[in-house]
Amino acid sequence: MTTMQIKGFHFVAVLIAALVGVALTLTGCSTFSSAMTAALGKQAAPSSSQQNEASPSSNSSASQSAPSASTQAYQYQFNAFYGGFWNFGWFGYKDPNYKPGEGTVWKMTTTGAGSNKPFTFERALLKVNADGSQWWRFKMDTDEHTIVYEFLVGSDGVVQKVRFKDPSSGQIEEFIPSKSAPQSNAPQISREQLASSLVGTESVTVPAGTFTTDHYRYTSPQSGYVSDVWINKEVPGYMVQFTGKNPKDNRTANGQLIKIESGVTTELNSY
Repeated sequence: MTTMQIKGFHFVAVLIAALVGVALTLTGCSTFSSAMTAALGKQAAPSSSQQNEASPSSNSSASQSAPSASTQAYQYQFNAFYGGFWNFGWFGYKDPNYKPGEGTVWKMTTTGAGSNKPFTFERALLKVNADGSQWWRFKMDTDEHTIVYEFLVGSDGVVQKVRFKDPSSGQIEEFIPSKSAPQSNAPQISREQLASSLVGTESVTVPAGTFTTDHYRYTSPQSGYVSDVWINKEVPGYMVQFTGKNPKDNRTANGQLIKIESGVTTELNSY
């Protein structure tokens, strides 16, 4: 099995594990808006250890100076959201369903204590360079905030640089991520655990269209968290619909694919 094609048990195990991790992250916050606000550069301040690890800005005018507080905060924010949300319904930079200029947009809603408003997030493959490196965009929208990151990923899957627009200055800036790349804390699922999780094949209608999907249901033995996922292996990112419930506090997370994009290009003049 190559990384270009993820099939069978491995495919679904990674999918459900990633979703469990994301859903647990979502339902662990009192409100998603508060989590977004806390991570925004104007209000988030990196810890002393993060200040020491922060890499210099790659701007030509600031490449020889220490990164600004805003850049440090955005670096911290990128690591947090990249580790928590980028893996949602997605299985590597070599997902064969993403073509340059194509993107997917999901809408997420969480409920429970401090019920959250819906938010959307986009993942888009902007460009594939001759050396195999790729430009991607990660964008999140709530009523209060919009976060846009564009980043270059090497052929080895390592993020080489990240670009963002500082809302306080309006300037486009970039930084080199720390060498310790964020990792998903999603639990691993064995073939045995997954063997009985296929509910069946179902037709699912979401804002992006109607899809024939494989419906899986998985209950985490550690947390009791129940995840239902509907996947189509021809859709970029594979994910069509997702629901999850934390039995400890009855918080829920629900997601749907609302749009498959084409003609997507850089918003930050990244290339």
